[in-house]
Amino acid sequence: MPVYHAETCKMKDKYVNNQADLEYYFEQYPNLLCIVGGDGLLKKINPAVQNLLGYSDEELFNSPIDDFIHPDDREVASHVRTAQVNSEHFAEYDNRLLTKDGKTVWLSWSSVFIERDQVFFSIAKDITSKKKEEEQSHIVSILNRLGEEQKARFSQEIAFINPEIHPEVPDFRWLGLNETLAVADQKWMEKFETLVRKHAGTANLNLRFLSAEMAMSERQVYRYIDRIVSMTPKKLITMVQMHMVWEMISKGKEHSPAALGRMAGFSSTSRFKKMFYNIYGIDVTALL
Repeated sequence: MPVYHAETCKMKDKYVNNQADLEYYFEQYPNLLCIVGGDGLLKKINPAVQNLLGYSDEELFNSPIDDFIHPDDREVASHVRTAQVNSEHFAEYDNRLLTKDGKTVWLSWSSVFIERDQVFFSIAKDITSKKKEEEQSHIVSILNRLGEEQKARFSQEIAFINPEIHPEVPDFRWLGLNETLAVADQKWMEKFETLVRKHAGTANLNLRFLSAEMAMSERQVYRYIDRIVSMTPKKLITMVQMHMVWEMISKGKEHSPAALGRMAGFSSTSRFKKMFYNIYGIDVTALL
């Protein structure tokens, strides 16, 4: 065998072995490794992805990556990818993904756009525990600013401050309910709350609009709400809006009363601040 042919064979064997080593390292790497195509579909993942999220290969490879991203983080993730394609090929950011069993996990991403292949190669580390600790610390700092009377007014919200930190607290406990809702009532309330959250910033958030969206008459919606939570639709809408505000405060996401008010659907900051004080007995500014 000619020398050059023997050397070529050795180089080929070395290349194959190196490829096998890379594949082995890819499979064994403890953090999440993903290759996402320009079409938004996963092209390759390591076992850590499936282990954390719980989806099957078929589910992961046949659904857009955005389907697994928390709805509140999808727009930001899309902007990051667009910026990577246009100019900033490398990006570092945090976002939330949804597991198959309905849980939310926080991931810290390092991602690079490979222009030649038009793919994103990304590494992600699970930082859920860190985020929970940060939120809990922020919550404690808020509670330290409250007097005993204010804590009493906040009691239901405090109990539901973060369902991931307090998974034992049933949904809608923050409304003052002492018992877990029946499954049908739970689903109805979830649909109603989702509509309020979705349209909180619109001017037509009223009983007429919500009744049409729920495919029920106004009288039926009124009776449903009265039976389930013993309050008027208007009060329930306000409670959902205020709960949204409390969620944002507890997570330190907004730093001005005006931004909080807009997010919850209040066109007037002064009206929002007054209503917050009437319900909780403290100036919302003191919690920011």
